Amino acid sequence: MASSLGYFQALSLVRRTYSAAPPATRFHVLGRFLTCPFLRVLKHLPQGARVLDLGAGHGIFAHLAVEGGTRVVVAVEPDLRKIFLTFARPGMHVVGGYDTAVGGPFDASTLFDVLYRFPVGEWDALFRSIRERLAPGGVFLIKELDPEHRAKQLWNRTQERISDRIGLTLGEAFSYETRGQIRARLMSAGFEGFEAVEIGAGYPHAHILYKATASSSR
Repeated sequence: MASSLGYFQALSLVRRTYSAAPPATRFHVLGRFLTCPFLRVLKHLPQGARVLDLGAGHGIFAHLAVEGGTRVVVAVEPDLRKIFLTFARPGMHVVGGYDTAVGGPFDASTLFDVLYRFPVGEWDALFRSIRERLAPGGVFLIKELDPEHRAKQLWNRTQERISDRIGLTLGEAFSYETRGQIRARLMSAGFEGFEAVEIGAGYPHAHILYKATASSSR
């Protein structure tokens, strides 16, 4: 599993990568790195994997994954304002669009704080679509916030409303489900080996990682 990328090494990488971006983007990217446990998720990627990062935003995780030892990262983001400020690097490809904009197979796929912006009624189709882009045994990593941590969720809702008002995020939903509900949806979509890992220690948000493996049968 990847990666040996250290915290200060990663912070330096983020600062260098976005040094030519507008001040508002640099501020946003730095704040995002400091408040999201990207490196804790990175450790769950297979070494040398071909990764599909959906809803990649400004590409922070994609840059970290390439630096941390993945072979190829395809960063897909529908918000073209962010795509043009992603600063692609060798081993990283940037695509403007949604999950259907690229084919597979990939060894892993990631979703960072994307799922909650989709209405719950669209989740099953999204999971099936991602399953179709993963090779058998491929890893699906969903970084979300745990709705069962109510105090931290209140802070998150406040923060997201501010982001919506200043136009930082696409989508209008605030959709969350428990880990049991997420597991049931993933199993139905053709995944197995579900695991929920709490990765929010030391952060103001209740970060949680849902991890599942694409089954060999479809």
